[in-house]
Amino acid sequence: MTMKKKAIAAFLLCLCAAASQSAAASEVGFYIGAYVGQASKDIPRTFFEDFKNDIHAFLGYTPTAETVTFDDTDSSFSLFAGYRLNAYLAFEGGYTRLGQVTYKSRSTGTFPMDTGSVDTTFENETSGFTLSLLGTLPLNRNWELFARGGALFATNRLQLSIRTHEEVFVSVLSTEFSDSFSKSSTDVYAGLGISRRFFENYAVRLEYQRAFDTGLDDTGGTGDLDAALLGLTVTF
Repeated sequence: MTMKKKAIAAFLLCLCAAASQSAAASEVGFYIGAYVGQASKDIPRTFFEDFKNDIHAFLGYTPTAETVTFDDTDSSFSLFAGYRLNAYLAFEGGYTRLGQVTYKSRSTGTFPMDTGSVDTTFENETSGFTLSLLGTLPLNRNWELFARGGALFATNRLQLSIRTHEEVFVSVLSTEFSDSFSKSSTDVYAGLGISRRFFENYAVRLEYQRAFDTGLDDTGGTGDLDAALLGLTVTF
């Protein structure tokens, strides 16, 4: 091998080494990111139906016509930060809002001495902090699969709004009332996704997440909460 060929070979080896070091450097270290997407919660309507019926009974109200809507799908977002130990393992923590379930009842009927209407709205929202361990499987230099397992430290909030109206008499029943309360729970949290890296320090993620048996019986009931999310990460 001539001196020129040796120099070219050495130069190419240096380039390969530099590229591999750059790839390794981008695989480890601190990173931050964000997700947006859609979430849905698998809970029955029973809790909201029973609560609404108790309100009607307390008011002495009998509905004669009613329209009910139940929406268990909402937008979701999260902010997170993590540290990648190597090509196969990372720790991650963040804050997430996993949407809300909305139950609405619009009815007309009779009070003890009058006719009128009662509108009732329940909003069951889940949010909280997450802590998880990520296992990754590099497919090539830019693509990888990953799975997570961890915990969701959830705040389960129930918002109640009631609007009553009597047709003839002006009384305390012709009013609006709202209240909210929340309780905490710790739930199992998992996910599966795929990531595509670009410009060395950036990556786009597509992930499916699930929080198992999220919620409490007295804040709207328990159920699995699923989210389909699109995210972006930046490694430092």
